[in-house]
Amino acid sequence: MDVSVAVWIGFYVILACLVYLDLVVLNRRAHVVSMREAAILSVFWTLVAVAMGIFILIAYGVDAAVLYATAEVTERALSIDNLFVFLVIISYFRVPPEYQSRALIWGIIGVLITRAIFIGAGVAIINTFSWTLYVLGGVLIITAYKMAFRGEKEMAPNRNVAMRVASKFMRVSENFEGTNFFTRNAGYLTATPMFMVVLVLVTTDVMFAIDSIPAVFGITQEPFLIWTSNAMAVLGMRPMYFLLAGLIRLFRFLEYGLAGILAFVGIKMIAEHAFSEFHVISERSDVYLALLIIVMILTFSVIASVIFPKRNPDHVGLKN
Repeated sequence: MDVSVAVWIGFYVILACLVYLDLVVLNRRAHVVSMREAAILSVFWTLVAVAMGIFILIAYGVDAAVLYATAEVTERALSIDNLFVFLVIISYFRVPPEYQSRALIWGIIGVLITRAIFIGAGVAIINTFSWTLYVLGGVLIITAYKMAFRGEKEMAPNRNVAMRVASKFMRVSENFEGTNFFTRNAGYLTATPMFMVVLVLVTTDVMFAIDSIPAVFGITQEPFLIWTSNAMAVLGMRPMYFLLAGLIRLFRFLEYGLAGILAFVGIKMIAEHAFSEFHVISERSDVYLALLIIVMILTFSVIASVIFPKRNPDHVGLKN
């Protein structure tokens, strides 16, 4: 897949415009995001992701578009697990409802930067040492097992290493100063809780990136498809967060669905590298089959959650 420099530049320009749209236009004033607004924005970001898929379809063909769709669906599904933890972080810092959207936007910008670094490093390593695909596949299978059987325990943001280090080297105020990161307190530059919230959101996502990025490498090793699918999934996280906060009782079996996706992709990654000439149906049809399996696993986990809801829907068993 030959992606020109012009296409890469064009994508970064579009990505910058989308971030500006989300940060400045859609969130120009502090406000409480309603379920209706979250639903509308979720549809909007989904359509943006679809538009990117259509461009890939026209420019690079059906196979590339299906790989992009598979990677984007996988990343979007795995991002839901991030949002469970983001919900705990937001609650821990007692972020006022009207500031939560802005905190998430800055967190998402940080996530895009860290994901770009991870993807760049991953592509370079795999291109140099192809055997690392076995390692990444094994990591995904182990992660799937831990995700399915780790049990419920509280996620403690105060244990975040970055937050503890930052607290030792800077003053942190107790009160929010609007959406500002820093303020002056007795003549000293002081970090606000908003800064700490964004710091914890970004550094916490690094742990999720260790799981989700190898999952995408198990689907495709094309840098453009990996990066565009990640970026589109991450951009849609903010409205999905507010939908999740309102519909959290529906996701009882989501962890098992996500574990199933990780296990499937891990096994697929190892098998494809070990048996490069073997195909379940054909090389092209296997791409469609992978997308179908991932969508089915996610769909079944959501349907099961709706049919068999939690006995105590007010309790949120967030995991770390």
